Amino acid sequence: MTSRARGTWGHARAVALFRAAPAFGQAPSVVATRPASTVPTAGYDLDFTLPTQSKSGCLVCHGDPDLVRLKAGKITSYHVPADQYGSSVHGSQQCVACHLDFAYKLPHDTDAAWQLTAKTACRNCHDEQFIAFGKGVHQRAVDATGTRASIEAAKPLCGDCHGSHGIQKLTDSKPGQAAMHASGWQVCGRCHQDYWDSYDDYYHGAAYKRGAEDAPACWDCHGWHDIRPSKERGSRVSEANLVETCGQEGCHKRSTVDEEFASYAYAIHNKRALKRENPVYQAIRSLFRFIWKD
Repeated sequence: MTSRARGTWGHARAVALFRAAPAFGQAPSVVATRPASTVPTAGYDLDFTLPTQSKSGCLVCHGDPDLVRLKAGKITSYHVPADQYGSSVHGSQQCVACHLDFAYKLPHDTDAAWQLTAKTACRNCHDEQFIAFGKGVHQRAVDATGTRASIEAAKPLCGDCHGSHGIQKLTDSKPGQAAMHASGWQVCGRCHQDYWDSYDDYYHGAAYKRGAEDAPACWDCHGWHDIRPSKERGSRVSEANLVETCGQEGCHKRSTVDEEFASYAYAIHNKRALKRENPVYQAIRSLFRFIWKD
């Protein structure tokens, strides 16, 4: 159950007020006369009427930092910071623009499908990006069954990578671009832990993790919506495309990049393996094994 301030209004009376409220009118909230419950499983007594069906209506509840829910022994917050959402690139949009399946029922349904709907609602505005996403490795197969279905369900949707209420503007926005560039762990690393750990060569991964603004984020090399497996010819990091990828604007000077130059790309995720295979390195490491640190 959701934990909110418990007022003197019963559920039935509050719902009646909600239904009687004008669709776009401003109705005053009823002030709670009891202290807020600190028990996550406390009952859900409505103590307000929804003023509108727009953002201000949703934020009557979701603007409360103490709005939480206990499910399967885990407390989840449903708080939406109004200032964060208001300053985001979607701050002018109404909540139902993304929460397409929202029904005006209280409390809301507990079906997890609402998350899938919200995370893919982006396609209604960003059709070009969604089409590209459908060609990439993260596309979900809708007809998968058995074990494969579980694998497909674990693939990310738009909101898993881009976030939700705090998405920043990227086009012509240096602060937004800088924030996006620094989010490699959140966007890619938390799913691809092994690749994140191995991204530690001196000039790319290690520099990126130290916060170098000119070091590439994952998508600068691998692409973004239409990412392909590296072994496929269409991948930006396949051998056939490395020269073009390494020589792209903002990276290495195109006139200096050739196949020999691009062969270094193997070291970007394989520095440790190359060290183990290097006899000179191993000999020196063995000689100074008491003080050597990788």
